[in-house]
Amino acid sequence: MAYLLKNISNLVTCAQQGKDKGARKGKNASEIGLIKNGNVITVNDRIVFAGGTSALKLYLLKNKIKNLSEIDAAGKTVMPGFIDSHTHLVFAGSRSDEYEMRIKGSSYEEIAKAGGGISSTVNKVRKASGGELTRAAEKRLGNFISYGTTTLEAKSGYGLDVKTELKMLEVINKLNKKNKYGIDIYPTFLGAHSVPKGICKEEYIEIICSEMIPAVAEGGLAKFIDVFCEKGYFSAKDSERILSTGARFGMIPKLHTDQFYSIGGIDTAIKVKAISVDHLEVLKSNDIKKLRKKNIIATLLPGASYFLDISYPPARELIANEIPVAIATDFNPGSSMTENMQIIMSLSSLKMKMSSEEIINAATINGAYALFIQDISGSIEPGKQADLLIFDFPSYNDLIYHYGVNQLEKVMKKGRFAN
Repeated sequence: MAYLLKNISNLVTCAQQGKDKGARKGKNASEIGLIKNGNVITVNDRIVFAGGTSALKLYLLKNKIKNLSEIDAAGKTVMPGFIDSHTHLVFAGSRSDEYEMRIKGSSYEEIAKAGGGISSTVNKVRKASGGELTRAAEKRLGNFISYGTTTLEAKSGYGLDVKTELKMLEVINKLNKKNKYGIDIYPTFLGAHSVPKGICKEEYIEIICSEMIPAVAEGGLAKFIDVFCEKGYFSAKDSERILSTGARFGMIPKLHTDQFYSIGGIDTAIKVKAISVDHLEVLKSNDIKKLRKKNIIATLLPGASYFLDISYPPARELIANEIPVAIATDFNPGSSMTENMQIIMSLSSLKMKMSSEEIINAATINGAYALFIQDISGSIEPGKQADLLIFDFPSYNDLIYHYGVNQLEKVMKKGRFAN
């Protein structure tokens, strides 16, 4: 199938022009490749043209495209599909009771000590079948795409034993191969999410390194490996051992760090050459300076700050120090129960003082860099996957300005309309 989206009032390409390569950072974080009265042609699952009217006429003269369906997008905004580079898609049950506990004053740590938190979800996931987990996760994918997410990362971490961690990753891989929306899903092994009950941390780390990681690698089940580097969970030294082991088995390191306490996670991320550091709510200025020129994406999760009522990551300081910023939902049952990237974008504006342009790049091309798929997705450029969003407003600024209302009219995933 071939489509021509024409007369687009605001075509936001997020394309990288000339020498401007790499994730958007510093002053370039505001460059969105805007084309007014733009046009896009897709053929099968690829973008073949993106540009203005004059360039379109020349392209059509030189290239004969059969069965080209035209869509008049006058008064619309078109941008790349959102890339949610940090989610916990697969889980069982609900933790709405814990939310009420927090509202009444209980802390994240107090809830965990009372048997809630990650342990609560672990118990439910261990009892659930692979089919039950798959059906629940696919239903959530419908929510993701309805708000514009066309690609996401999904972590394990609610198993905390070999059998269940593999079960979760198998569900993620199954959904990536086939889901009714065509969403691309990139799997991350997060066995080091917490320490299960009845075992000491040192013994569990040994199981992660000597049993879990080899089994995950043998099955080709994860592209990335992640650790929750946090007080009461895994230290910087623990994290380095686990991530280094994963890297030796071919997995790309990521790191949950600096959410509640700063315990050396940034140094670890730099040592293991992590592709991203995620959360960063309590990130210190000296650690921000360490991240300069390290090609590590700072993935910020304002939904967790909102949901837990804690501090927000220092987006402005990161951008000022030329560190590329991505934003993601952190969708999970305990600390950010939303699949809505548009809400995350609104929070990024109001609570982290990011501009509309910075936010759009953070939700698209920089999210692609955080998943190492920048050559496939994240911008509207010839050769890339045809993942497009059509919004019913003429200016991209309306996406942030008109909050709480979903004005997404159409979603194209791999050249097909998903809605």
